Amino acid sequence: MSGYAIVDVDEDESTGDLQFKTFLPNSPAGPAEREVREVPYSPFNIAYYQVYFDVDTGTVLKRVVRALVPQGGFIEDACDGQVDLYGPFWTLTTLILILYTTSTLTSSLQAYRAGESVIANIPLLSTATSLIYIYGLGVPAALWAGTRWLGVAEWAPAEALGIYGYAMAAYVPVSLLCLIPYTIARWVFVGLGAAASGFFLITNILPVISQEHKWARLLVIAVGVLHAGVAIAMKILFYSYAVAGKVDGGDVTEPAERMVRALLQ
Repeated sequence: MSGYAIVDVDEDESTGDLQFKTFLPNSPAGPAEREVREVPYSPFNIAYYQVYFDVDTGTVLKRVVRALVPQGGFIEDACDGQVDLYGPFWTLTTLILILYTTSTLTSSLQAYRAGESVIANIPLLSTATSLIYIYGLGVPAALWAGTRWLGVAEWAPAEALGIYGYAMAAYVPVSLLCLIPYTIARWVFVGLGAAASGFFLITNILPVISQEHKWARLLVIAVGVLHAGVAIAMKILFYSYAVAGKVDGGDVTEPAERMVRALLQ
């Protein structure tokens, strides 16, 4: 039995409208010409959140580098008006792991020099996770809700999460530089990181806030003060390790460290 069949086609049926289309990702048309589907909003619709994670590693790295050179217009210029959530979550998680790794490394070196056994400090990991995720995810969510409730700004929650997430990228190189066992150098590095990320936050949040609103200036000040407080907390918790048997910072950081840890537990 033959595997071919003859199909009759009417002569008046034109094949001019028939076009061959490819749905391969490597199509010559490129990603810029893909059609974006309009997905109705629903907090339980997974397809709605897909667009916020539809980015590749190269795009995320470019946005991280762009965030390290703080200036305004991040969402419009670097993100082309469409911010992602993969990059911010990846940045925050990377920062948590680096904070824990560098702190554990310095503690292990101290224990080795003192002839003591090395013990994994798991509570330090939970402290880093609580501090970074609360500030990088909880604070922008609360800021977005507060600005919408007060009628100060009109922006999407993903934009707030994206700005805060990418702003924390500055602390990744700071964590590595703070391995240097000099107190003044660490304070300088933390200060520079806080200034760079804080400037990034202010220059990208300020344009979306109505300058004529009575709460606008107070919100900007609150953002700056809270950001500085988190930087100081990171310095106390993760960058005040012991050197040659002596805790860097002396008795000043020990009670402050206990207080910060108590707040995060």
